[in-house]
Amino acid sequence: MKRPIIEIDQEKCDGCGLCLPACAEGALVIEDGKARLVGEVLCDGLGACLGTCPQGAITVVEREAPAFDADAVERQRRGAPSAPSRPRLQVV
Repeated sequence: MKRPIIEIDQEKCDGCGLCLPACAEGALVIEDGKARLVGEVLCDGLGACLGTCPQGAITVVEREAPAFDADAVERQRRGAPSAPSRPRLQVV
């Protein structure tokens, strides 16, 4: 299905992490010094994280992606597996 979802320009991202707390769904992590979308089903596509990125590395695009899954977000918040994706990394 085609839907709005965030896209992170890895060239612009400096890994500051300011986008993480803005994402209520927990769809973002810092991995290898860059922000990454941990699971497409976790991104609601609303872009709350956009305004927090000082580098302008995050945009909302419309592309093929799995549907947003509110149940997966709840599992993510509880620390249970949420979607077939990269393992979630704890940011310290």
